[in-house]
Amino acid sequence: MKDFMNETFQFQLGQISDIWNYYILKYKCCSDKLNLKDAIETNYFGDILGYFSDVVDIVFVTKPKVSSFEEKFAFTISFLQALYVQQDFVEEMLSLFQTKYNKMHLKDDPLYSTNRNVRNEIVGHPIRKLQGKFISSTLFSYETSATKLQYLRYHKDNNFKFEIMSFRILDIQNRHRLFLEKYFTIILSKLKTVVNRYIKELGNLEMVLEKGDFQNILKLTRVYFEDIFGSDFLYNEESLLKIYNRKEEHFRYLNLINRFIQDLKESIDEKKNFAQEIFLEKPESMIDSPDLPKIEIVFVKAGEDAINKAPIKESYHYEIGKLATKRDPRDFEFFGGILRRKCADNKVVMEEMDHMEAHLWNDIEYYSALRLICLELKEE
Repeated sequence: MKDFMNETFQFQLGQISDIWNYYILKYKCCSDKLNLKDAIETNYFGDILGYFSDVVDIVFVTKPKVSSFEEKFAFTISFLQALYVQQDFVEEMLSLFQTKYNKMHLKDDPLYSTNRNVRNEIVGHPIRKLQGKFISSTLFSYETSATKLQYLRYHKDNNFKFEIMSFRILDIQNRHRLFLEKYFTIILSKLKTVVNRYIKELGNLEMVLEKGDFQNILKLTRVYFEDIFGSDFLYNEESLLKIYNRKEEHFRYLNLINRFIQDLKESIDEKKNFAQEIFLEKPESMIDSPDLPKIEIVFVKAGEDAINKAPIKESYHYEIGKLATKRDPRDFEFFGGILRRKCADNKVVMEEMDHMEAHLWNDIEYYSALRLICLELKEE
């Protein structure tokens, strides 16, 4: 059976990752709220997320296979060092997202300091001095096992008398799990404030969308939803303005503008809906075995067709996809020829194909015509 001890914080880490990837990294007005310019340019937070996930199995290993003294020693070092790295990452996140918590707060929290001290005594500073004065020394114990970590210590606080320090691996793991859940909750609370403020600001763009002033739409899109620029071949301010000024000349230009407005509205709705979903509590279904899809068995009498044969809808997806990316004359002739043969009786498609061929190197003419073909063939 799967071990779910670390699932809650993994779910929280996924939430933080989603907020970073789908809000902070994409929209400047989100990152500006946290003064994250340098972090956005380097995206070093992505390295933190990756490294953090990579060492999860080391920290929360359930049954380490150790038998020899060397294996126990290697396991102890890797286990405590991986935990230590995760603590450092949490500290960095608390600072990065401008929570009120810092290293001093962490040092006062036993969920942090207890495990930190164990790691420091065994791995970080087995011989410890402060301002030249001897503080403590430790030796790794032969009694360490897959379930228990043990070391021998001589510390000035105990008049350098011999001590046996013993900790259950499971206790260290549980303490660390609670540490992660506590501070991830704090980080998510701060990020929720940022995302909620952003969603409210999107209302400014939605109001302009309803009024229909296209220049203002582009202006506010640049401020609040710039990620949509570049999501399509013609979705940039310069091209969109040129196309908008020609919307009365031909339906291909009006269609492109209508498509942009529709895509913008749908994208805003998706972003608002995701902002609600992302902060939902961990669903109970995550700790249950997923339901297998139901399989319906149909018994067919002799002589009956097993499958009702419905007419297959003509697809143009392949040709349109190639025309969107293959623009040299030879490729256009080949893939365009396939589409022309399929649509020989469709006047709109044939006219727009001619228009594309005549403007093979003009992005506005080429892709606005291709967009109209997509509309005509219901391949949006």
